[in-house]
Amino acid sequence: MSDRLQQAITVLQTRFGNAAPRPAEPAAPARSSGFPQVDELTGIGGWPVGRLSLLAGSRGSGKRTLAQQSVAHATREGATVYIDFPGRLDPEFLTRLGADLDRLLIVRPRSIREAMESAGVLARAGADLVCLDLPLAGDARIEGELPHLLHRAVDAGCTLLLIHEAQLDDPVRYYASLILKLERRDWIFTRAADLAGIEVEAMVTKNRLAAPGRRTRLTLTYPDR
Repeated sequence: MSDRLQQAITVLQTRFGNAAPRPAEPAAPARSSGFPQVDELTGIGGWPVGRLSLLAGSRGSGKRTLAQQSVAHATREGATVYIDFPGRLDPEFLTRLGADLDRLLIVRPRSIREAMESAGVLARAGADLVCLDLPLAGDARIEGELPHLLHRAVDAGCTLLLIHEAQLDDPVRYYASLILKLERRDWIFTRAADLAGIEVEAMVTKNRLAAPGRRTRLTLTYPDR
C-alpha cells in the first residue's frame, strides 16, 4: 500500500471513525462439517471456530443426523464432545459413520446447567468441537447459560454445534453466528424397501461471517449395519 493511500486512510479514520475504510479482516477459521456442500454453504469452509452454529428444523428434518455425521468427522481430527441431553445417541451408529470413539466423549447430563458446565469445562480443556443436543425449544435456562459457554469457547478456540428446535422468536438464535435450517424433502429407500436415508434442503438463515440466504439439497444416508 502506497504512503499516500495510507495517509488518506489515516485522515478518513480520524474524521469518520468506524465508518472509514480499513484493511479487510482475515477469513474466520472454520472446521469442516464433513460435507463439502455444507462447507461451501457456510461461506467460510465449515463450522466457525470459537463460535456457535445452530442446526434448526422440525422433527425428522435431518438436523440430528447431519450433526452426528459432523461429529463422526470431527473425531478423525481431534477431541470431540457430544452432550446427549435426550440420552438417545448410539455410539455404534457413530462407528458406522467412521467415528474414532477413542476421541469422543459422551456426556449425559441431568439438567441444562450440568450440560452447559460440562461443555464449558471440556471446551476449555482442549476439545476441538462440542455438539450440544438440546431439543428443548424456549427453555430460558439455555439462554441464561449460553453467554458463559460462548466466552469459554472463544478463549479456547472450540467449535460449538447446537441441535435445537429453535423458532423464529427463540432468543437462542441471537447467540448463533451461523444458523442452518433443514427441511426434509424426501425419504430414500433401497430396492428392498429399506430406509436408506433422507433428502433435505439446507438453507443458511443467519450468517455473521458470510452472506446468508444460501441453500442446497443434501442427501443424508444411513450406514449399513
